[in-house]
Amino acid sequence: MSLLSDLSMEASVDPVILTASSASLTSQNNDIDDSYYGDLTLDPPATASLDQVRADLYRANEGCQSRGLWEYSTWISEQLVYLPKTNKIKIPDKNCTWNSDYDLISFALQLMHGQEYSRAVAILKDTETQNGRFLYYYCKYLSGEKSRVDKVDVQSRREVKNVELTELRIGMEQLRQSNKLDTYGLWLLGVILSKSDMMDRAISTLVESLNADPSFWGSWKTLAKLIKNKNQLQTLSTLPHHWMKNFFYVEVCQEMYYANDALSFIQALEDMGLTSNPYLLAKRAEVHYALREYDIAKDTCKELLDKDPNRLDIVDMYSNILYVKEDKAALNYLAHRTVEVDKYRPETCCVVGNFYSIYGNHDKAITYFQRALRLDPDYLSAWTLMGHEYVELKNYNMAIECYRNAIDVNPRDYRAWYGIGQTYELLKMHAYCLYYYMEAQRLRPTDSRMIVALGESYEKLDQPAKAKKCYMRALNVGDQEDIAMIRLAKVCEKLHDEEGAVRWYSKYVDMVNSAEMDPGDDICFAYRYLAHYYLRNDRLSEADVHAHKCCEFKETKNDGKALVRQIAAHRNSGSGVYNPRFTPKPNLRVKLALSGSSNTPGSQKRGRTTPPQPPDHSDNDMSF
Repeated sequence: MSLLSDLSMEASVDPVILTASSASLTSQNNDIDDSYYGDLTLDPPATASLDQVRADLYRANEGCQSRGLWEYSTWISEQLVYLPKTNKIKIPDKNCTWNSDYDLISFALQLMHGQEYSRAVAILKDTETQNGRFLYYYCKYLSGEKSRVDKVDVQSRREVKNVELTELRIGMEQLRQSNKLDTYGLWLLGVILSKSDMMDRAISTLVESLNADPSFWGSWKTLAKLIKNKNQLQTLSTLPHHWMKNFFYVEVCQEMYYANDALSFIQALEDMGLTSNPYLLAKRAEVHYALREYDIAKDTCKELLDKDPNRLDIVDMYSNILYVKEDKAALNYLAHRTVEVDKYRPETCCVVGNFYSIYGNHDKAITYFQRALRLDPDYLSAWTLMGHEYVELKNYNMAIECYRNAIDVNPRDYRAWYGIGQTYELLKMHAYCLYYYMEAQRLRPTDSRMIVALGESYEKLDQPAKAKKCYMRALNVGDQEDIAMIRLAKVCEKLHDEEGAVRWYSKYVDMVNSAEMDPGDDICFAYRYLAHYYLRNDRLSEADVHAHKCCEFKETKNDGKALVRQIAAHRNSGSGVYNPRFTPKPNLRVKLALSGSSNTPGSQKRGRTTPPQPPDHSDNDMSF
């Protein structure tokens, strides 16, 4: 533990006022939004020769390096390293458009390395070259982001904005009208527009950037984050049909939880020759994780870390998998390993937070998630996981605030919507949780957990007809937790739909008896309902079987005994008439069978045996 102790930080948060938008609640329409269902209609995978891929990547990498876009340059460099070896090709010469300001731009790049963005802005304000103008606006943007990060905490994230956005947008729009923005400048303008909540203009600007140069990964990745649904994706008909578009489809299909489509485009890229690409291997792991195929995702992460032990971009997901699998030893090792690699990465803090959480130290876990957010306020996993920790501590106000911040970072993160819904459910505010469950279900239309949660909310709001529809949908998409069927049977019982209740109770009992489904806590109620049904219909043998099953459970034991007595009375009298209010007095044989006692008749009182009393240890000084 000493290795992790130096990561500690002071964490202090103020209480927040629990609020929810009433305007949001008025947007509740029907129970399930069908517009999110259906398959995607995408362009076929683009192809290219390896020589063409290499040439495009060299050109894009040079452009990124000359503009200080280190994140995208790193991604491109990784693709180049893992490309299969082919005949040597001529590496493009350095871009000569910025040679006139070479010394100035070189100095500005060094200042960017040291995060001295304000100094870089000051020395670049009079430059006239295209690269110089880009660096001026980019450093100004980064300077505003740095100031924003320093002011962010759990409660103020939504209020703190980049103060430079308005001035940057006006200046770059003027350059755009003068046709002085290249693909990189258009990308930066698209980022600024998206940060200013001008999403439609941001998307059109990014598409324009990609048509100018489709080999720049930054525009593809930023555009993927702005696509909200399949309809919006399919309207992008003007995107260039370039091989880099396959990577874009992998990103956007994964973000929208179209796992099979994401896997098909990963396979298309591997068929092009990118078979050893670690990025594609990481994406495979993320897709299997989204599908809840934790064993496959775990093996894929392990394979990737065996190839590149110092890679940290997937360790947060890997730690989540180990947490779900309750593999404490592996999570312990991963936490210490990531600290050794780089203890100041948000991913490392996330892993350490999961490490403490699995051992029940939720306060310490929150400390590390807060540290991750100090390093990166837009780190989605930390917001969501910190919300989970506050729920464990029953601090529901802070949990909701964390989940809302996660939604601000990525509105498509169904975990945050689902988390708020669960928190409001714990607070017995079912009208509120209904809205958030609806949003989670829209994002994950084939996830039965979201649909079942929606159905339970409708039940608690006394809308059983809508709940029934939700449970039917959950069964159709595949019930992951084996609870939709029993819920559906109970709703049918509440709606006095005897045929439906018998059908689903019977099917549930059959699946439990055939070991196709684990018996839940509600199996006893299925036996009780079926026993009453068979007794009403004079099917005494089946009623007797289910009545005896009721006697095996504490919740229905008394009901089961009453049913057994009633069935026995009907057999003896031969009346065949069912009276749910009639409880006959049992004869001695039935009475002894129910009590399981071998006592003499004189010891029986009113058909019951006196339970044995525990010995009195009040005078015993022994402590255990």
